[in-house]
Amino acid sequence: MPKPRRTQQQRREGTRARLLAAAQTGLVERGYAGTTTTDVCRRAELSQGALFKHFASKGELLAATAEELFANLIDAYRDSMPRLAGVEDRAAAAVQLLWDVFEDPRLLAAIELYGAARTDRELAARLAPVAERHGENLRGLARELFPEAAARRPDFDALVSVVVQAIQGATLGSLAAGDRSGFAPMLALLTDLVRKTVG
Repeated sequence: MPKPRRTQQQRREGTRARLLAAAQTGLVERGYAGTTTTDVCRRAELSQGALFKHFASKGELLAATAEELFANLIDAYRDSMPRLAGVEDRAAAAVQLLWDVFEDPRLLAAIELYGAARTDRELAARLAPVAERHGENLRGLARELFPEAAARRPDFDALVSVVVQAIQGATLGSLAAGDRSGFAPMLALLTDLVRKTVG
């Protein structure tokens, strides 16, 4: 029995997914500078014309790639949350899980985009709303994990931002140093801060 033909919408979504997957792989393997639209099309086995039907520019493509990367990582964190619920020290487990997420090469690739945006105005403009949505998603996850503290403390969202930005900064530092072993004291301090906030 022949397979049913895909609709035009399904074909469009499939093409877009191939382009985003190719851009993601390119960013992880070659970084921002090495990820060109030509390279993305080669990886996706599509033409430049197909790419520009979906994305008006390289900046739009990379912003969409970052948004998908962040969404996938949020989903991975959420999938891990049920096992955190039964852990006695949820604060330590949550900080460790966040640290583990920041070790994902895909997230490092997304962070690199924000560095590139310093001198790329179009990329900066396109990434700004992506970053805002990602931040809200992270705060939402934290509220789900620690609902009592979120309801009790008006500074709860600020705490989440402090923890995320500290780990993000440590990640960037480790990229330069090539070593993450020296961050244990910082993680211990962050964990203690979270414990005091949610306890």
